[in-house]
Amino acid sequence: MSFLRLEGLVKRFDDFVAVEGMNLNVEKGEFVSLLGPSGCGKTTTLQMIAGFVTPTQGRILINNQDVTHLKPSKRNLGIVFQSYALFHHMTIFDNVAFGLKMRKIDKVESDERVREILSLVHLKDFAHRYPRELSGGQQQRVALARAMVIRPEVLLLDEPLSALDAKIREDMQTELRSIQRTLGTTTILVTHDQSEAMALSDRVAVMNKARLAQIDKPFALYEHPRDSFVTEFLGKSNVFEGSIKDANDGLSSIDVSGLNLLANNTDHTIGQAVDFSIRPEKIRFVAQGKGVIDGTISSRIFLGNQWVFQVETSIGEFSVVSLNTSHIDIDQGSVVGLDWTPSEVRLLTREVA
Repeated sequence: MSFLRLEGLVKRFDDFVAVEGMNLNVEKGEFVSLLGPSGCGKTTTLQMIAGFVTPTQGRILINNQDVTHLKPSKRNLGIVFQSYALFHHMTIFDNVAFGLKMRKIDKVESDERVREILSLVHLKDFAHRYPRELSGGQQQRVALARAMVIRPEVLLLDEPLSALDAKIREDMQTELRSIQRTLGTTTILVTHDQSEAMALSDRVAVMNKARLAQIDKPFALYEHPRDSFVTEFLGKSNVFEGSIKDANDGLSSIDVSGLNLLANNTDHTIGQAVDFSIRPEKIRFVAQGKGVIDGTISSRIFLGNQWVFQVETSIGEFSVVSLNTSHIDIDQGSVVGLDWTPSEVRLLTREVA
């Protein structure tokens, strides 16, 4: 039995549907991210789990207990928001101890638990400082410690790292995942940052237009997206409209603007409209005439660890990513071949108006 279950969760605000038919099972100790664009329903879903928003219909169960209509204070949840909401007149120690004090935990036990969690987040030497004396990353760790010290059944994270600078955010992602694994707390993260979701999560739930579009492990989700929305939200992809022309010997032939391109067989039928999708990093440069299609380099950008090329071809523009492992001697204006294998192509069902 899953530790956290959302069963047919719906939230409507008058005529606006914020969440529609959300079903989600999260195992004990699992880290799951709700990922999607603004307005997709991920924050509303988190707020329903927290008890801040009442569902229009559906149920929320934690450890097999129906908490749908329980007050937030009765759900034993830890919550960390984008704004740290620290008490600036209190020391770090007292900030972290606040939740334990509200629960009337014995002071000896409370002090021991605060010391343990501050040590875990590498802040034990800062216990008697005040929030204003800490960096943004350190303040975020205080907020995390305060949420974790009460030993919540579920930890809810609402874009907790979005206000941090890029380097600090990256360090905090590593820190957060390490702490979560050490404590084994069931965790739900809301984010619009696909890199953050992929780096932190055991599974990622992609939401779109109030619904759950797809949930899977990060690698499986990236490599086997269900539709074009998931493909493009989880990183860049070259997507071209086409239709299935033929299928045999384990391969499908796809007509893309009059060019026949191959992909591994799927459950699509002859004549069906599809999106032909291939990730930029799956494409290799070869000599002109030696690949799947030829093109002309229209631009190239150096990003330190990789080069990003735009290549104009007869069926449209391709984006190609090459790791910076050696000198790149492909200049703007060069004519090149682009090559890939059929197994690296994804065929996605396309809705035709």
